[in-house]
Amino acid sequence: MKSSVFSASRWCKRLRLWTGGERRAGALLSVAALAFGAAGCLTDIGPATCDRSAEGNPPVLYTQGTVESGVYMSSPWTGPLLYWPGGMRYRLPHALGGVPRWWQAYLAFDERGTTSATLAPASGDQVQLVSEDAESLVLVNGTCSEYWLLLAAGAPGTNPPPVGGEPVDAGSD
Repeated sequence: MKSSVFSASRWCKRLRLWTGGERRAGALLSVAALAFGAAGCLTDIGPATCDRSAEGNPPVLYTQGTVESGVYMSSPWTGPLLYWPGGMRYRLPHALGGVPRWWQAYLAFDERGTTSATLAPASGDQVQLVSEDAESLVLVNGTCSEYWLLLAAGAPGTNPPPVGGEPVDAGSD
């Protein structure tokens, strides 16, 4: 009858036989210890590779955006775009005269926007809306990836502009 009690010496002997020697067994145990130790770096939503907390990333006030035809844009399509590292928060006063009816974020890998790169609509946690009111929008990068950001937001009666284009009046054909 086999004992169900764990025996370290028996386990180590089997490990040496299975790996082909003490040196390999030691290396395997070291790798296993590192793997278990690395598990302590994980958060409830994945690896903790950047600080995304509100406490560590208070909103940065950005006031250089413009409004044309009822559409706020944080910068022109050609840039310079806003630096958007993981966890970054911006408070963007929009001067639309009310709560924006819509907003759309675009991301690039270069600060110069369409001058030297392309822009694509953000998705998922790349740009999260934290709050909105009649004066400003607060956004956060909920990822640990680094981008450059352009935000467009509009008053009622406007539509999002096409990339690189001008705002479109909702009443026009």
